Amino acid sequence: MSAFDVTARLYDQINGDQYAPYAAFLKQCFRCARIPVREVLDLGCGTGGITVLLAESGFDMVAVDISPEMLSVAKDRKGSENILYVCQDMRALDLYGTVQAAYSSFDCLNYLKKTAELDKVFSLLRNYIETGGVLVFDVNTLYRYQTVFADNSYVYEFGDDMLVWQNHYSPANRTCGFYLTYFQKSDDETYARYDEAQKQRYFPQKTILSLLKKNRFSVEGVFGSTDFAPLLETSEKAYYVAVAI
Repeated sequence: MSAFDVTARLYDQINGDQYAPYAAFLKQCFRCARIPVREVLDLGCGTGGITVLLAESGFDMVAVDISPEMLSVAKDRKGSENILYVCQDMRALDLYGTVQAAYSSFDCLNYLKKTAELDKVFSLLRNYIETGGVLVFDVNTLYRYQTVFADNSYVYEFGDDMLVWQNHYSPANRTCGFYLTYFQKSDDETYARYDEAQKQRYFPQKTILSLLKKNRFSVEGVFGSTDFAPLLETSEKAYYVAVAI
């Protein structure tokens, strides 16, 4: 099983209620651009929930994800007919042209293994975002890794199906392992088991700000939620808005 097969099956059920607020947040952020925003890149699009909402708002969307399983779900989503979906590793981003805005949602950047990879992704994004365009992304905070994830486990029920989500955060390595076990009920009343393992890295704000500056982005704001609330010590995510200069 690939690294995101289980996630693709359950992505909409876990994140679906956040799509509309996130899309509204992005449209507000796009107003920070110094140029009109028409073409938008969704980096790490997942199953395309936000992508479709922005396409319906009139943006020309390019959606990139490393997971064929995620993209398969996205392409089958109503409203995806005119969206360009690309199966690509963000560390080797290669677009057909430039965009005026780009975003990466749901802590996709935390899947990068080291600081050098984050630097590389910012560099590639700057190549494809036109000067005056805007970059928006979120990352998990240290509070979320140390307190919410930590060594905690969670159980989610989806009708007759069940997901067991176990976590392990390593303070020494600043990495968090996710171990997912999904039990899916079959027509014959038996259950099929699917296992998946993922790993994320915590990136300090100081590191992120330094890399953005290095790659010619000017930070417009850092927020604690999609309603533009201040970033607090207890915020689970940090939302960055930056302009390409």
